[in-house]
Amino acid sequence: MKQYLLPETGSFYKVNLHAHTVISDGRLTPEEVKEIFKAHGYSAVAFTDHEIMLDHSDLTDDDFVALTAYEYGFDLSKRNPVSAVYEGAVKTHEHTPKVHLNLYSKDPHDIRMVCCDINYIWGNAANYRDRAEYVGDPHYKRIYSVEGVNEVIRAARERNMLVVFNHPNWSMNDLDFYGKLEDLTALEIINGGSHIDSDMDDVPHVYQEMMRAGKRIGCVAGDDNHATHDCCLAWTMVKADSLSYENLMNGIENGNCYASSGPSITDLWVEDGKVTVKTSDAVGIYLHTVGRRTAFKRRKPGEPPVTEATFRLNPNDMTFRISVRDAAGNHAYTRYYYFDELKEPIV
Repeated sequence: MKQYLLPETGSFYKVNLHAHTVISDGRLTPEEVKEIFKAHGYSAVAFTDHEIMLDHSDLTDDDFVALTAYEYGFDLSKRNPVSAVYEGAVKTHEHTPKVHLNLYSKDPHDIRMVCCDINYIWGNAANYRDRAEYVGDPHYKRIYSVEGVNEVIRAARERNMLVVFNHPNWSMNDLDFYGKLEDLTALEIINGGSHIDSDMDDVPHVYQEMMRAGKRIGCVAGDDNHATHDCCLAWTMVKADSLSYENLMNGIENGNCYASSGPSITDLWVEDGKVTVKTSDAVGIYLHTVGRRTAFKRRKPGEPPVTEATFRLNPNDMTFRISVRDAAGNHAYTRYYYFDELKEPIV
C-alpha cells in the first residue's frame, strides 16, 4: 500500500517563518517585506518581531497570508543588560548563550503574548507597547535555564501556539540544553540570515541529536531577515489543500512540510518497505536513520542530475528522514518519520 508522507493532494506553499520589520529591529516595513517575498514566489510570511506580536492580517489577500507570531528571547543584550536572569557567570553579549523561540498564534487575530515583561523591549517595539496584549503577569521574569525555557514553551502551548526553537548554533546551545526542551513543534533547521553571515546555522546535526534524545519534532526553515540582503534564503514548503491561515498552521503542526534553502521535494511515499522521493535536480539524495546507517543516490561525473531515489527501510531503524543537496550546496530536509506512523509494518 502506497502511503504518502507529504500529502498526495493539494499544493506546496512557500513560507518564510522568521521575519523582522521596523516594528522591532528590522529595516523594512511589513508592507515592504510582503512585497519582496511575494515577488519571489512566497505565499506567506510570519512576522516574528522581537517581543511584540501584532495582527498583520490586513496584508492577507488571495495570494498571500500574513502569519501572526513573535520572537521570544532569553538574552543578555547590549540594549537590555539585565533582560534575563542567568544561572552561573554572566559573560559579554557576544559570549553568553541565548535561547530564541518563535511563537505562532493559531488564530491570526489573537495577539496575546505569554510570559512577558512589558519593560523588555527590542528596538522600535516600545512604540507599539500600547497595542500589545498579554496573558498573565506583564512583569514576568524570564530565567535562562532548561526549566525556565520549558515554562515559556508550556505557557505558549497552553495558549494553543506553535513553538519553534531558533538558530541553536548562533545561540551557542548544546545537547545538554536542547536535549531537555519539551513540547517543541519544530527546530529551525536552517536560519538563512545567520547561515550566510556565520556559515553555521544549517544544523541537521542538531536535529539528529534531538531525535536521539527522544524529541519528536518537525523541522522548518526561515530567513530571520532584518533588511534586504538576508531575504529569500531559506523557506518552509507546506503542503495543503488550499492557501489559508488555518491550513498553513495545520500543515506545520502536523509535519506536512519540509525545509529548504534550494532543492525541491515533489513527492515522498512509502510502499512495500521502501521509501521513494522525487526532487528537483540534485547531486545527492540521502536517507538518514536513528543509527549511523545511511543510504544515498549520488550523481556520478558526467551523468545527469539525480531526481529520484528509492531506499529499503530497515525495521531496526525505527525512524528516518531524507535530505537533498543541489549543485550549489544548498539542502532540503524532511522531518523524521517514525515507523509507528506508517500504515504497514516495516519487516
